[in-house]
Amino acid sequence: MNAAMYSRLARSEARKLLTTRALPIAFAASAALMVLSVILDAMVAGKQGQPALGTDASTYRMLKFGAVPCLVMLILGIMAAGGEFRHRTIIPVLLATPRRGGVFTAKVAVAAMAGAAFSAVTFGLGLLTIVAELHAHGLHHLPDGTGRLYAGTVAASTCFAMIGVALGALTRNTVGAIVAVIAWTLLIEQVILQTVVPGIEKWLPTAAAIALTNAPEAGGHPLAASVAGPLLAGYAVALLAAAGATTLRRDIT
Repeated sequence: MNAAMYSRLARSEARKLLTTRALPIAFAASAALMVLSVILDAMVAGKQGQPALGTDASTYRMLKFGAVPCLVMLILGIMAAGGEFRHRTIIPVLLATPRRGGVFTAKVAVAAMAGAAFSAVTFGLGLLTIVAELHAHGLHHLPDGTGRLYAGTVAASTCFAMIGVALGALTRNTVGAIVAVIAWTLLIEQVILQTVVPGIEKWLPTAAAIALTNAPEAGGHPLAASVAGPLLAGYAVALLAAAGATTLRRDIT
């Protein structure tokens, strides 16, 4: 596939994503949730045993919103891929461009860029809220690990966007895939596996994302970011490889 055709596919995929109602709704909800979270954490700081406002521990607590863009991009990735099969729009796409590998690659690339941009902007809004809150109380210090959490959130959200595309392509069922990933993230990984097979959960995607988006001072986690990043990327690559192979073989009707 030549560069011009790939560029056309990428623009088409970007246009689909940017013109869906899900993206602005997700952005507005994420931004509101992160800002509200910061404000509430600031209100309870220094009360009932909570760290005082302006301390590293308090600021790290306010910065614990990296999971929001990760989950949002996971769901949007599932919708971007699975929705094409659900609404049968994949048929005219492949009739116009009968190169399934190119279409899938363009979709993954656009989702990855969207994940990076979405998380960078939403995390930035949350961080600006923290800076404004601290400034209002005469405080002007951010912990040394703030930049790492910013970068970790962008990396994790990018990986989850690609994982979402892979899951959407594999299942072709947006609702089922979304319900399954939420159950896996909140129940199976964090509750069942942690109880039944203690120790294995730290090597799974959710734990890797937590290691990237939360500071050790905010509760601690067994994986270093230098390990969690490649681990999460490995999950994304493995799922994309499976989804890509399946996309090339399956009947689209």
